[in-house]
Amino acid sequence: MSYGLVFLIGLFAAVSSCIVVVGGLLLAVAGKYNESHPGLAGIQKFKPHIYFNIGRVLGYTVFGAMVGAVGSVLSLSPRTNGYLMLFVSVVMLMLGFQLLHLFPGLRKFAPKTPKFISHKIHDLSAKDSRSAPFVLGSLTFFLPCGFTQALQLYVLASGDWKIGALTMLVFSLGTMPALLSLGAVSSFAKGAFQKHFLRFAGVLLVLLSLFNINNGLTLAGYNFNFASAFTARSNNAGQPGTPSVQIVNGKQIVKMMVNDYTYTPNRFTVVEGVPVEWQIDGDNAAGCGRVIVVPSLGISKFLSTGITTITFTPQKTGDIPFNCSMGMMTRGSGFTVIPNTSGIVGAKIEATESAPMPCDPTIASCPKTQKLFIEVSRERGVYPNSLTAKKGVPIELTIDDKVPLGGCMSIWVIPEFNITIPMDGTVSKNTFTPTKSGILNITCSMGSKLAEINIED
Repeated sequence: MSYGLVFLIGLFAAVSSCIVVVGGLLLAVAGKYNESHPGLAGIQKFKPHIYFNIGRVLGYTVFGAMVGAVGSVLSLSPRTNGYLMLFVSVVMLMLGFQLLHLFPGLRKFAPKTPKFISHKIHDLSAKDSRSAPFVLGSLTFFLPCGFTQALQLYVLASGDWKIGALTMLVFSLGTMPALLSLGAVSSFAKGAFQKHFLRFAGVLLVLLSLFNINNGLTLAGYNFNFASAFTARSNNAGQPGTPSVQIVNGKQIVKMMVNDYTYTPNRFTVVEGVPVEWQIDGDNAAGCGRVIVVPSLGISKFLSTGITTITFTPQKTGDIPFNCSMGMMTRGSGFTVIPNTSGIVGAKIEATESAPMPCDPTIASCPKTQKLFIEVSRERGVYPNSLTAKKGVPIELTIDDKVPLGGCMSIWVIPEFNITIPMDGTVSKNTFTPTKSGILNITCSMGSKLAEINIED
């Protein structure tokens, strides 16, 4: 992976949802510092943001070198990522309330003497010394982000501290323009504008924290949606026989469109015991939205160009939530399964036939299957991350995932063959036949490259 590409990944991450937490923390530093030093000039107010970014760059460089040299337990499970996201979000929410001068009693619930790295974020963001934003910037290395996790595994696979340091250095430099711009706006605000900016910062912090709390709850395994507390569920839910859910030949036809990070519609009501044919138009899906996950049914599907169809039969009443692997899509998305009181007779769903073999070994001489193996571990990262195979010969790819991954890393994708691979700490096998030479990429659900197969003639 070239460093130019790593820099571009940093630029992209800086305008994606991954920067929400980091930007929120920087916004908290900006608001707190401006509130504590109303008489300072703009350039003086900008210094904490310089310290924050210097700390971030140096922290990424140092921790990247450590990961490349010895490996570490930096790959967090989805549930741990969710709880860390929840903690940071609650801290952001409290800081937002402080900037808005709301609920002063909440200050006594703030952690005073934290023991773990994540617990230090609140204390650091509330200080106005030079060291606080510096250390806070360096600790953002540990905040959950699919892009960061992908590069951490890439660095682990390299086994080289120099590659680790340079890779994370370049990535952090790529995120700097957006963070510096955010800091500049807060630093040069004066007078009435400064007062309004602090209020805006407080409101934005509250909104960002609520957004991240939803993400954290999703990653931690809780299907709770703040929006559902203010909107009627019936507004989103389709009903059998309506345009969104129709009964055709014993099947419930569900049609859904994915635009960027939005499901339209995102709620459906279906009856139990009747097969559901879920037709998804994912042409305009973005980021992790390219992969849809239904945890309770064990479904993970890459949304290729055109209509992707998923068929399942709901066996019991209740809720069947779905989202992308990072929980970033429309909140509260899912199916509500109700009793089949109308006596609808479901169609019989025949088992899907296995894909045909390239040739029949009983009547012809068939080429042997190419067996490729990838290991994912804390010690070696993704190893090997580059493989070679022949065109026209079946490939059996085995991935031994020794550590459960979170974020976009929880689902791997081979886009060329619409293959999704859940990374849940087990061994998976997938068979496919390359029909053209070139590089076959293996990515996370957001498209970050993790490994490649060089297909030769």
